[in-house]
Amino acid sequence: MASTLTDANETRSTTVTEVEASLALREVDSDVKSEVAEKPGDVDVEKTASAVNGPESDAPPDGGLAAWLVIFGCACGGFATFGFANAFGVFQAYYQDRIPGATQSTVAWIGSLQYCLIFLPGLPSGHMTDKGWLKFPLLIGSLVLVTATLLIAECKQLWQLILCQGFAIGGAAGFVFPPSLTVVPQWFDKRRGQAYGLLAIGSAVGGTTLPIILRKLLDSVGFEWTVRILAFILLGLLSIFNVLVRPRKVYQKHEIPKTPLGTLFTNKPFMIYTAAVTIVWLGMYTPLGFFDVSAQRIGVPPSRSFYTIVAANASSGIGRFSSGFWADYLGSMNVLILFSSVAAIMAICWPYAHSFPSLLVVAILYGFASGAFISLLPSAISYMVPRHQLGRAIGLSSTIMSIGALVGNPIAGQILIVSGGFDAVGAWSGGTIFISVILMMVSRRLALGGWKGKY
Repeated sequence: MASTLTDANETRSTTVTEVEASLALREVDSDVKSEVAEKPGDVDVEKTASAVNGPESDAPPDGGLAAWLVIFGCACGGFATFGFANAFGVFQAYYQDRIPGATQSTVAWIGSLQYCLIFLPGLPSGHMTDKGWLKFPLLIGSLVLVTATLLIAECKQLWQLILCQGFAIGGAAGFVFPPSLTVVPQWFDKRRGQAYGLLAIGSAVGGTTLPIILRKLLDSVGFEWTVRILAFILLGLLSIFNVLVRPRKVYQKHEIPKTPLGTLFTNKPFMIYTAAVTIVWLGMYTPLGFFDVSAQRIGVPPSRSFYTIVAANASSGIGRFSSGFWADYLGSMNVLILFSSVAAIMAICWPYAHSFPSLLVVAILYGFASGAFISLLPSAISYMVPRHQLGRAIGLSSTIMSIGALVGNPIAGQILIVSGGFDAVGAWSGGTIFISVILMMVSRRLALGGWKGKY
């Protein structure tokens, strides 16, 4: 009996000790939270997002063969979609000289539609990704993209090119490129910036090599066989893409939290950031679309003028990787603001380069600075929302910013026609990028609760 009473007393003592320890831990946790709330400027938003995104057991591996193969597959998809779109300067120069009724402004609509429709289907394709249907949009988009590229060879009129290269190829790319961006946070967390940077190199390599390939083929085999060969190149890349790109985990329906789409519209940092990237599309790709034409305006022959596009896309690849590397240390938004500011300055300087060497220097610096935009655009979003909502967040942002991608270059083309020179075009491009930078700073301020911090 005495032994029983002794055991009971020890049990009570242990229980009381455990309760006191639990209360002490709660008080410490409360104190920590209070300190964080009192010093919002010192919060590391990326660490906070990692905590919200899921338990430690579900943490991304941040490397490994499987993870890097996914990034390589995504890079192949970027080559076939954005790399293709980045090479439109070659098509711009070719169409406006050979297609009946084509002008700089009307031809620019083809490239703008291609850019726009890469992003416009982002919301439905992102929603399918969140539901676990990643492979379906990737396969359908790939098949349509290759088929539409083959059909370009049969186009003889401007409206036919608008349908094939603008609507069909752009729309198909919209079910390839944005969904592939959503799988990266499943595989990478602390090295997410580097992963997005390496992914974005694919489109830079495409934008660098495709203009050279297309220009050489146009001179040797003609337009029809040039685009047929291009279609087979895209077929090989998209085959690799569809094999390698996969989610790390396919969640069951009951495992996916039911988060209404409307919650994204009440996320102020996210919506202001979406407004920023929509505005930046009005001017960011204007120089890339008109470098070739502006070089010919100052007397550079077409056989050399396209090297401005090559130089810009090559340096863009370096900018994409380096910005991704620095984003892991300084924060995605911080690096994006810095690089975009440099791009705005280079866009304004562009019209005042009156020789081929000086124009090449501007193209290289502009390409390097603008490379961060594609590299870090989805990375910044990935820290604003939970992982299970990332597909819809990137998709919604993509759909809205497609408006800027649609009208940006045609507006620049019309400005060129009215003004007769590139001074106003450069001012338009640089001005829109500067406005976007201001909005990014506002988004960053709201997310951090102050001006200091990694974001």
